[in-house]
Amino acid sequence: MRFRWQNWMAAFILVAACVGVGGGVVWYRSRLLPTLAERMERLPAGASALYLDLASMRQTGLLALLSGQNVTEDPDYTAFVASTGFDYRADLDSALIGWAGADVYILATGRFDWKAIQAHTVRSGGRCWNGVCRMRASTPSRMVSFAPLTNGMIGMAVSTDEWAVVKLQNKAPNRLAAPDAVVWAGGLGRNWRESESLPAGTRLFAKALGEAEVVTLGLHAGTAGAEVRLRAECANESAAGGVESQLRGVTEVFRKYLENVQQRPNPEDLSGILTSGTFAREGTVVTGRWPVQRPFLEKLLSGQL
Repeated sequence: MRFRWQNWMAAFILVAACVGVGGGVVWYRSRLLPTLAERMERLPAGASALYLDLASMRQTGLLALLSGQNVTEDPDYTAFVASTGFDYRADLDSALIGWAGADVYILATGRFDWKAIQAHTVRSGGRCWNGVCRMRASTPSRMVSFAPLTNGMIGMAVSTDEWAVVKLQNKAPNRLAAPDAVVWAGGLGRNWRESESLPAGTRLFAKALGEAEVVTLGLHAGTAGAEVRLRAECANESAAGGVESQLRGVTEVFRKYLENVQQRPNPEDLSGILTSGTFAREGTVVTGRWPVQRPFLEKLLSGQL
């Protein structure tokens, strides 16, 4: 997979900041907001995905923890807020982000002032044609393309293809089943195995999950903390048994390592998370759970990990 925990925040902010460089005319395909399952069908087949339910994060207080990121200090974002009045903390309800190769696709829902966004786009040097707006990305040879897809939902793409956002109008088979979580990530098992950007300490788990067909990890929030839940779908029971065994083995390796260096797992850092996993298997599906304390979430969301 092409993201890490530090990078999902940047991708999320991109939803808010890039709206200001890609606006266009309002393009109403429907008055109804598509369900999450319908939105997932718009991502390219085989894409890895990250989902953030910002509406729920507001209710649980998780979104308030993002203040440590100092998002509004970014000059482009500050100018965008001043020009349009859009602020992700109040106006963005969800962001579904997909990775297909080097391309990034975003479906965001919320409340947008399209006239203000379009005016800001023109002032920012963007251009629109036939309901699709485009502007150069910060990376050379890449473009940000943007279009309102339904009332309350925008589509966005970052790609070498300046019309890539048009792909979000189509439907493609998607094997991912969205968990009922405020934040979740999922993708084909091989995408986890091939990831080079995961935090140190988690790569052995990712390699184990690489033997599964489809993997999802969800963050389920509670009042005192949260829990990360795993669902790994395997090709057969033998493969599922292998994935479960590897996950248990990696967890035991971390536990023994801490014992050897005479350290206790700390629930406020990855040592506490990685050594606390419990796993089960039913048929071809492997599940796992890791309790997450609020101090860990605070460090994670403030960029200290």
